[in-house]
Amino acid sequence: MYFDLETWKRVAGLIASEPFRLRRTLFLWGVFVGLTVLSIFNMTCLALDSLFFPALRKQKIEAPIFIVGNGRSGTTHIHRILSADEGRFSFFKTWELLLPSVLAHRVVGGLDTMDQKFLGGWIRRRLQQGEDEALEDIRKLHDWQSTGSEEDDFVMFANWSSVSLTFPFPYIDLEYLFWTDREPEAKRQRILGFYSDMLRRLLYCRDGDRIHCSKSPQFTLKMRGLLEQFPDARFVVMLRHPYETIPSLLDLMSQYWRGMGASENLVEASANLLGEIQIAQYRYAVEVVDELPADQSVIVDFRDLVADPKKVVEEIYSRFGIGMTSDFDRFLEDEREAAKTFRSQHEYDPEGQGPTRERVARELSDLFERFGWVP
Repeated sequence: MYFDLETWKRVAGLIASEPFRLRRTLFLWGVFVGLTVLSIFNMTCLALDSLFFPALRKQKIEAPIFIVGNGRSGTTHIHRILSADEGRFSFFKTWELLLPSVLAHRVVGGLDTMDQKFLGGWIRRRLQQGEDEALEDIRKLHDWQSTGSEEDDFVMFANWSSVSLTFPFPYIDLEYLFWTDREPEAKRQRILGFYSDMLRRLLYCRDGDRIHCSKSPQFTLKMRGLLEQFPDARFVVMLRHPYETIPSLLDLMSQYWRGMGASENLVEASANLLGEIQIAQYRYAVEVVDELPADQSVIVDFRDLVADPKKVVEEIYSRFGIGMTSDFDRFLEDEREAAKTFRSQHEYDPEGQGPTRERVARELSDLFERFGWVP
């Protein structure tokens, strides 16, 4: 079991170095302590898994699919559609990312069964009501659901190697969390080996043979490491015009950071760093795809997904040799109709924070030409 003690200590030091502001300080230390307690609980449960569930070692992970790309490029949308093919794919639900052990799965499942049997689902309904009220505004920007599919990177909160630690702790000193593929081989294998163990547990808890379908823009700079861990891995790379993705993502994250009480200097520095990462992700994803056989990767243009999601999914299934059921085919027909009226609720300044349009067009000029992006 790998725990990133270096990152844990670094985050504590960075929090301590911030100027004292009561509300901000309480928030940071509250999140830090909360994640630490959650890690201790999870690492204990993960260790017990080996004792209570010895068959876990035999669980296979075959040809997983990783949906990667830049934030705001449609990764959530395509993952939601594929996740509807439930008999074929496995995916992490939000609560499973926070409680990844088999033991936790069994306990939560048992409590839910008791709630349904003796209370008619009263506890579940109350929890859902509280969740809906707490997340009403946030869901206008991102559809958070405790039982919905979410980003696999969140499971790495358990051992403090998650890129998403930069969400509550937006420090530029944590840039290395993005670049797992740049880490020394031994550390890279420990990080992705931990992820593989979490994935094995999820599949162990699922009925039947499933293909794991992951969605995580944060995994884009892990693509080569993922191939080391899963040589038969397949990638769906979402691409959208960078003039749309980069300012949208930076605006969204800046809203979150300001809501958490971060100073304007910290917000600006973190947004600038994230903008640099976004440029790098565009190039990195395409470079890795160009090195892979055709049956291991597919690039999806966001414009095509919005115009005809059924056609896009059919192309993915064809490329990866996956058969389609009649039920899922009908679901895709409904998605095709819904796509005609889709409108994003996120409004942002298209020339806001981050790298200028001129710089983006210059550094990604070959991609602009290749994918028909108008500067």
